[in-house]
Amino acid sequence: MPQPIQDTIALAIKNADKSWFNEDYSKQAKAVVEALRKAGFEVVPVKPPDELVTYASENIPMGRLRPTDFIRTMYSTMVANARKFVT
Repeated sequence: MPQPIQDTIALAIKNADKSWFNEDYSKQAKAVVEALRKAGFEVVPVKPPDELVTYASENIPMGRLRPTDFIRTMYSTMVANARKFVT
């Protein structure tokens, strides 16, 4: 079973910055995002940007797919490409 996401975040913050004063919050945030990606997560907006929707619609898998396979493929495509369209 994967590690709970809260544990992944807590460990990333703990390991990112050992200073007692003047903590580098940007460094900690970067470490959290990297730890989440390493654990198989991606940080994406709840509402996809229009550009991402366009990209996904232009990359719809062809052929006959079962609905579950179609959803898995589209979800993976959108999540994998979200960083390209989110600033």
